Amino acid sequence: MKSLVQILKFGLFTLILLFCANDLLGQDPTAPSKITNQSPTIQRPTSNVQRPTSTILPASAKATAGKQDTQKLKIETAAVIEYFLKNGREIQKLSGTVRLRQENTLIYCDTATMDKDFAVLRGKVVIAQGDSVKAFADSAHYNAVTKISDLFGNVVLINGQQQLFTERLRYDMGNKIATYTTGATMTNGKSQVVSRRGHYFVEQKEVYLKGDVVVTDPEFTMRTDTMTFNTEAQLVRFVAPTLISQRGSKIYTESGFYDMNLDFAEFDKNPQYEKDGQFGRARKMRYQGGELKEYTLEGDAHIEKPAKGEIAEADVIRYNANDEKTMLRGNAHFRDSTRDIQGAEIRYDTRNKSYQLTGRGRVSDPPNIIEADSLDFNDVLGNGLALGSVVWQDTSSDYTVLSWRMDYNKTSQYLNAFGAFGAKGAGGRPIMKSLIDRDTMFMSADTLTSFKPDSASDVRQLIAHQDVRIFKSDLQAVCDSLTYSSADSIFWFYKLDKQPLIWSDTSQFSGDTIKMLLKNKKLDRLWLRQNAMVVNSEDGILFNQIKGRNSTVFFRDDQAREMLVEGNAQAVYYAVDDKQAYIGLNETACSEMRLFFGDNKVESIKFYQQPSGKFIPMKQAGTDTKKLDGFFWERERRPGGVGDL
Repeated sequence: MKSLVQILKFGLFTLILLFCANDLLGQDPTAPSKITNQSPTIQRPTSNVQRPTSTILPASAKATAGKQDTQKLKIETAAVIEYFLKNGREIQKLSGTVRLRQENTLIYCDTATMDKDFAVLRGKVVIAQGDSVKAFADSAHYNAVTKISDLFGNVVLINGQQQLFTERLRYDMGNKIATYTTGATMTNGKSQVVSRRGHYFVEQKEVYLKGDVVVTDPEFTMRTDTMTFNTEAQLVRFVAPTLISQRGSKIYTESGFYDMNLDFAEFDKNPQYEKDGQFGRARKMRYQGGELKEYTLEGDAHIEKPAKGEIAEADVIRYNANDEKTMLRGNAHFRDSTRDIQGAEIRYDTRNKSYQLTGRGRVSDPPNIIEADSLDFNDVLGNGLALGSVVWQDTSSDYTVLSWRMDYNKTSQYLNAFGAFGAKGAGGRPIMKSLIDRDTMFMSADTLTSFKPDSASDVRQLIAHQDVRIFKSDLQAVCDSLTYSSADSIFWFYKLDKQPLIWSDTSQFSGDTIKMLLKNKKLDRLWLRQNAMVVNSEDGILFNQIKGRNSTVFFRDDQAREMLVEGNAQAVYYAVDDKQAYIGLNETACSEMRLFFGDNKVESIKFYQQPSGKFIPMKQAGTDTKKLDGFFWERERRPGGVGDL
């Protein structure tokens, strides 16, 4: 009797629940806005329910209430709740507008099968954690004890502006870590990241990506095997070989980072790049985008353009895309098809076609080579300025100029040298040196100027102005100004204040104007014009003298061998015996004479047009030298070495 009463009571309670369930089933289960806080309806299973492995029995209302108290995963709404027994365990099946809760996590789906704190979710699954993280899927498994959910089919994970799309995702809601192994796509509306595997640390907003990673952005595309990405800071870290493609350029690195917000990147392991046929590498590379747009290569920096034959190397190379200026610092070296530039620092302006060397530098632009403490050059104008211990070499003409400052023009091969090489600087004088007959000839003046009158010709002219001095081991000279042309290899010595002078061994040559011819880089001829005089002395006491209006001296093996004296020719020379003792004085005068020398002594003389002369024995000649009008013997002006220049 008691059992019958219990059955009747249970049947009445079941009818009431079914009535409530019918009201709930009238609602739309897909619309979140229609979800209510009504208690779930419990439906007793019919007798024809298939039992998969064990007998399925209906659950009691009392058991339902007790389960809600002990379960970590709470049922908030469902259209229908069914209870089953499986292997002695009570299983709940929720259908229709299902909403579950665990702490601050809400779960929505069409149906849910719950085994205590483990739920299988199907149909329009939504898992919302707080206000920021939401996951969508076709189905999912959720473990309320571990707070781990496995989502399947059309999975979408949303965290703020970040969205992750995949087919399968494990989300650890306790630690807020999402993991996928079947490929996924992440996007923030601007950039997109694709990879085969990944870990998304939601709290830290950090993503670890592995396997065929591809980042697509309006500004670049990046491919790698492994990288990390901070979605909040928009910071990408490279931990594997990576290739970045950006508007005609490519960058390769094996380590580094890229800040997408600041548009700043640093590549610090085997970085290389290619852009418009230009290749570069260094120990470390940096890129600053935005308004600056600057590229920096540090440590054994190397850039080359094979098509143009250009190579740039330095400790640091920096290029600014806005002003198109390049800076090479530390062991800087640049070379192209024509030039080779080396220095402590090289700056190049692409727009203005100009470069600047700061610190000691060297430019080889055949046939010219220049070294200086600083150097500026404009390719368009061909103008250059070198300052500080300047060394200029012309390899075609085989001469070198040393100065403090040098202005030059590449087109006209013009150069103007001023000041001294070394410590004297602007207060000193430039020096030109040239190899003549295996001996170096040095020339100095207040200014030295050289140029090519015709750019189509290799002829070069030299102008030395004010206080010109020349020193060679077997020849010295001084004059007020000087010119030289490589066309005829003739030096012109001019008088502005003082007569030009040339010394060779024990002989002194003077005239108002002097021409000196070099043939095969050897002294070949001297022309003395107006007030020509040659003075020679072996002992500095008695002087041989030859005077005329004009004189021409012919040299062979760097010694005077013959002299033609024209116009009022006069000669005074002392005769010596075999023991080199003076025996008398010869005085000769005529319109023109030709003298022949040997061992710096007069061997014979030819007289032309009414010659006159006399021989005076030494006793009568005396020990004081005979002096022709205009005689002088210059000692102070004669350079004794390079230091006197």
